[in-house]
Amino acid sequence: MTIGRRMTRRAVLGSAAALAATPALAEDCRIGPPPHAKGPPVWMDLDQVELDAAYDQAFYAPMRLQVIHRYASTSEEVRQRLGEPLRESYGPSTAEKLDIYRA
Repeated sequence: MTIGRRMTRRAVLGSAAALAATPALAEDCRIGPPPHAKGPPVWMDLDQVELDAAYDQAFYAPMRLQVIHRYASTSEEVRQRLGEPLRESYGPSTAEKLDIYRA
């Protein structure tokens, strides 16, 4: 069996596995408010559940925790590569600080 043939078989099997797993994985990524019986309109054409969902990004960004954790891990990688930042204050509170990375 040649390498080209093995790669083709591997690609086909991998693609089939990805296609089979997609519907199962997509169920966790539902976008929008949960399924519910439509209630009376509260604002424009939205009922209370839909209006509440419009103000909560959790319904529209189901992978948000993964993204936030990726921010943290990527920031840690940058700190390891560039070193700890110089922290300068631009105001009186502890939240008013700026990290300056030497690049």
